[in-house]
Amino acid sequence: MSVFLARPIALFAVRAGLFALLSTLSACQSGFEKFYTPAASSTSPAIVLPSPATPQMYAHSNDLNADGKRLREQGYILIGTSSFYGPANRSNANQALQQGKKVGASLVLVKSEYMDTLSGVVPYTVTGPQQVATVNTTGTVNAYDTGGYATGTYNSTGTVTMPGTTTTNFLPYSIPRNTFFASYWAKRDTAKMVLGAFLVPLPDEIRRQLQRNTGLLIDVVVVGTPAFRANILKGDVVLRLNNEDVVDAAGFHDQLSRFAGQTVQLSLMRGNESRTVSLTLNPRP
Repeated sequence: MSVFLARPIALFAVRAGLFALLSTLSACQSGFEKFYTPAASSTSPAIVLPSPATPQMYAHSNDLNADGKRLREQGYILIGTSSFYGPANRSNANQALQQGKKVGASLVLVKSEYMDTLSGVVPYTVTGPQQVATVNTTGTVNAYDTGGYATGTYNSTGTVTMPGTTTTNFLPYSIPRNTFFASYWAKRDTAKMVLGAFLVPLPDEIRRQLQRNTGLLIDVVVVGTPAFRANILKGDVVLRLNNEDVVDAAGFHDQLSRFAGQTVQLSLMRGNESRTVSLTLNPRP
């Protein structure tokens, strides 16, 4: 019986070992935690709403930049991302959700795509049972002494134990691998956003059109903020604040801080039309 069971038992042991290895790996740090990177630009905790016990979770579209702009319009700010590549069955959206809890996210967006399949074989060696053989020994014994010469025969039986033979087999494997990406977002308190717009430097084509270097382009307007209520639009160019030229992002931030909580005049260019918008800024948080 031991001869026929040797290979199945060995195969079971190999599979059990692989299962134990995978179980150990799954209990370790997830890819979403291991490859988490905080966002380069952070926001003050004072203007972020408390995160829920469990973040909301959605799937990313194929346009990550468009997803980001839509979220910023709703008052969310990026706090970090996870990006990695590995076995498809080792990572899942729930792990991204757990990482979102750890970093205080209100919203988690995930994306996973098939990349390739890793194939190969795992060698394993089976040793057969020991072999026991019976040995019969016969012979003739001659003896000579002062008493004379004598001869006789002998016959004995014994056993010899020999190691079993070894056989190497190969266990094939095939592991699909995916790319994984998750972004983690906190919800800002719009009542603590002084203006409620994200601005970027002027692109070259707008510099040539306006024949100027100074000014900032409105890239995102956040719903429920002073900028939103004053009907400032994405694509507007901010030229002056209370007759002070807007030069760059750092200077505009300082200007907003000085006039926070006050009613101000914002000079804009919308296409080829110049306009002045009156709005009341929120106080500084």
